[in-house]
Amino acid sequence: MAVTKIRKVSSSTLLALSVISVIIFAVFFFGGAEVDAKGNKDYAYTGLLLFWTYALFLVTFAATAIFAVINFASNKKGLVSSLAGFGAFVALLVITYAIGDGTPIAGLNEASQTYNTSGWLKVTDMWLYSIYVLFIVTLGAAIWGSVSKALKR
Repeated sequence: MAVTKIRKVSSSTLLALSVISVIIFAVFFFGGAEVDAKGNKDYAYTGLLLFWTYALFLVTFAATAIFAVINFASNKKGLVSSLAGFGAFVALLVITYAIGDGTPIAGLNEASQTYNTSGWLKVTDMWLYSIYVLFIVTLGAAIWGSVSKALKR
């Protein structure tokens, strides 16, 4: 019974966040844009899209931390694996932030200058590099799972 409730909550949460993300994505692209003097598009809802992305990241980070603590509390033997997973996630973010480029981008419109600072640019690179790494790890895990399952037969 508990597994069924967990699946329902998990599925509902995924569906709700996906629907909100699609709506925000549509608002960003279709909610209006102006062309500045340099010919660049200035989307009206760039801030909304960025802050939604930040909110999703913070929820992911908090959930990772909370579930690591819960796993530790319920399974003392799993301390190393719980902390290793959380530590790997934090290390990934620190490393990708460190390798991010903070050089300001030339030729942006005035509205974009708010985010054209070294800190924001490094954070943006951190997100992108983290997405690339996590995608590769996920793809590798899927391939490894298929190969190991085939080899066990």
